[in-house]
Amino acid sequence: MVDRPQTIAYPAPDARPSSRDGEPLAPHVIVLFGATGDLAKRKLLPGLAYLAQSSLAPDIGVVGSAMDDLSTDEFRALARRSVESFGTHKIDDVAWQAFADRLTYVPQGAGPEGLTAAVKEAETLLGPGCRRLHYLSVPPKAAEAVIGMLRDADLTENARVVMEKPFGHDLTSAVRLNDFVHSVFDESQIFRIDHFLGKE
Repeated sequence: MVDRPQTIAYPAPDARPSSRDGEPLAPHVIVLFGATGDLAKRKLLPGLAYLAQSSLAPDIGVVGSAMDDLSTDEFRALARRSVESFGTHKIDDVAWQAFADRLTYVPQGAGPEGLTAAVKEAETLLGPGCRRLHYLSVPPKAAEAVIGMLRDADLTENARVVMEKPFGHDLTSAVRLNDFVHSVFDESQIFRIDHFLGKE
């Protein structure tokens, strides 16, 4: 028998056995850049809808943003189609409406001021103690502009940012982007992730 590397990550002995243990998580406003793109429609919006109705996530509000000039109602309709087409968990009308009420949309053409207003409104609905999670589901060439918008919108405090791979298009551009991100966010606020939509 050939020894193979371990491929399953088991919890540490002192890990919490359930996400419901311990202190409750603070409510989060999730700002989803690239909210009308393929990854958002196939994975992120259905996943957020499921998390919102489960006991696995804190209270959330989602502010979608993209280049498309949509209204909030049009974005909610897009999200509903995404959940129905790609979601693996069925959501009834009551659960859907509860999630839809937490969805807003601001086109990137509204600029930093429009983004700030949308986030502040979502934070007001969720109450005090909100945290911010900025999710960049955008191509590498757009990442720097989005980070700059977050800086200009003054939305970096009490926030984390999730950046998808590819991070730049080569080593030089990745280093330059990393330096720029560090001029706006501390390393402890940055999460770089990969996703699998590009795999066969």
